[in-house]
Amino acid sequence: PAADEQLVSDVVLVLDKSTSADIEDQALAMLQALKSQIEGNNAKINVGIVIFNKEAHATEYLDLATQYDEIVAAIKQEIKSGTNSHAGLLSGIDMLEKSDTLDSRKYLVFVSDGITYIYNQAPTATAWSFLNDGVVSNWDGPDNWKSKYGSNDPPADWAEFLGRVKTQAEVQGTTYEYPYGGTPTASTPVANQSGYVNSVDKALYLTYEAYSAAAAKYHCYAMAAGTKSGEQYLWGPSFMRFLADGKTVDFSQIQNDILYLVDS
Repeated sequence: PAADEQLVSDVVLVLDKSTSADIEDQALAMLQALKSQIEGNNAKINVGIVIFNKEAHATEYLDLATQYDEIVAAIKQEIKSGTNSHAGLLSGIDMLEKSDTLDSRKYLVFVSDGITYIYNQAPTATAWSFLNDGVVSNWDGPDNWKSKYGSNDPPADWAEFLGRVKTQAEVQGTTYEYPYGGTPTASTPVANQSGYVNSVDKALYLTYEAYSAAAAKYHCYAMAAGTKSGEQYLWGPSFMRFLADGKTVDFSQIQNDILYLVDS
């Protein structure tokens, strides 16, 4: 009976809206190779696609053997406006959690430039006040990092940075939060701006928290999106390398990992 049991694997791709065409093509090449490998045997691979901008846009699970064209269309779709990696991960994790596939056969591939500044499934931002040419401002965006830390360089120690953000966020609560694109009703005091978390801080921490929780249960991979935006905001790609434990991850490696389990 065990020999007749169909081996099912789930592969969920969580892709930043700004993912480069080259990275998308690499993902599709991996899926095409997996499709060829399972043809004629009793294995099945379900593929879920999540594209995130200010919120997550997810497909249902698609059968790699019979719905490859739909997978291509989902990966190649173009959307704009905002970057909410936290929502993208929450959506991808939700797909994996609701599946009956064994956790040991579930894969999550997270591709982003790391430059996130919105969080929660319902897009949320923090009204963090700072001086902008002598004028108090509180708009949210990736430039909040430089406004708070003086440059776009990453922290020397991401673990220490995220621990500090967690502590500040717990004290701060949700007092200064508002729906992204809406109007804040309360803003952090500008006199002590370094003592409060801003949208970038919280978005990075919640992304880390979600990814870490997924990595404790499933096979997870973090990859840089391959875009030029990381040349300006250096903390973004650095954050993705931190999630990957400093390792360089590519789709060839992920393909080999999946094929090994399918063959087994």
